[in-house]
Amino acid sequence: MRTPGRSETHEAAVQTAGNRVDSRQYIFSFPIESLSAIPADFTGLPDFGALRAGVFLPRDDPDWLGRRDYPARVLLLTERDVVVAAHPAEREPLLQVAVGRIQSVECGRMLLPGWIVMAWDGGRIRLLYNMRTEGPVARYLKTFKDQWLPAAATRKTERCEAFGEPLSLKFEYARSAELLPGETALVQLFHPARREVRGRWIFRREHWLAGDLLMVTTRRLLWITDRYNGQYECYGTTSRSAPLESIADIKSSAADGGEELKISFCSGHSWHIPVGAIEERETRKFEAATWSARAAIVRTRS
Repeated sequence: MRTPGRSETHEAAVQTAGNRVDSRQYIFSFPIESLSAIPADFTGLPDFGALRAGVFLPRDDPDWLGRRDYPARVLLLTERDVVVAAHPAEREPLLQVAVGRIQSVECGRMLLPGWIVMAWDGGRIRLLYNMRTEGPVARYLKTFKDQWLPAAATRKTERCEAFGEPLSLKFEYARSAELLPGETALVQLFHPARREVRGRWIFRREHWLAGDLLMVTTRRLLWITDRYNGQYECYGTTSRSAPLESIADIKSSAADGGEELKISFCSGHSWHIPVGAIEERETRKFEAATWSARAAIVRTRS
């Protein structure tokens, strides 16, 4: 007897009594390439016109009390806007934001939990999903970033100015997975995760400090770290992206946890990257190279 494939299992799972679709029972994400592919029970949505990309994000698995942290949603990309719509049973307001207003995007993955955070002038949304079906989400993000981050032409012979230490295998993979087709790294600053041992004998304790990779590319400022909630995470990374034009200031200074690089944006928010493990002269060179690369890229777009 033939075992049903995933698509057949999926189709069977979304039917309820009376042959009605209840997308809250979906357990996999899937791409939405046209308005007709949006689950039929997502009623009352306006006509957004042609879609560039879309993805269905299933609701959270229930805990032992049956509670769920987030609902089923659809995430859409039109020619102009990002649209987020929750299942109608949640009575969550429809969100529609112009792509040009979005100032930063965070994408994270830690074993099964995955998330997307989008921030714009006056708002912010955090979307959670399960990494067991990451593929459709990753494809949506590639299309969104390609539309959101304008490309800039550079000389093919241009080499990346690298400061700090050589990339570890984990960050080399994360870097390759994050870069868009045709996107080139121009400047990078990196320190790997490192182990600290404190105390002796029975008081001996091992502590890990997270790694950080900061890059200026032909399309954006990119920060990849394996820090989550202030702690090192062995099995995941978080990436943050921002348009180069949004950078207002770059300054290294002393902080509670040691030296940090503060990058301020025109919107008023900022990134704080620990750089205590990197020589100060390397950090200064990175700052100068970043301003130079930013100026060159902005000139090509004006």
